[in-house]
Amino acid sequence: MTTNIPTPTIAQNISASFIKQFLDLFDSEDPRERDYLKTILHRIYGKFMTLRSEVRKQVMNLLLKVTYEHETHNGLTELLEILSSIISGFASPLKPEHQDFFNKVMVPLHRVKTLSTFNT
Repeated sequence: MTTNIPTPTIAQNISASFIKQFLDLFDSEDPRERDYLKTILHRIYGKFMTLRSEVRKQVMNLLLKVTYEHETHNGLTELLEILSSIISGFASPLKPEHQDFFNKVMVPLHRVKTLSTFNT
């Protein structure tokens, strides 16, 4: 006799701390590693709808850290590329969460002195 025990999905096993640690890997000096991480993060974001808010939150925290504390980050270009595809999927009119993201994170990011190094 078999029992129908529900199996947990991968998304249930991915925690906020995992996403934070994963995003910390983007500070690698190896551009190939950052590109690979970008692909993985993009797939996580696309495949697991329940994690989207957490991914945006952790990226927001990382960008705030760059804006107000460090001003440098090796993987910022790759993170901004991912954000570009995420932002293009935002519906109009923008949700309050997305408006906050632009006002609190993206606009202040333009004050960073090393902004020109993020563009490739």
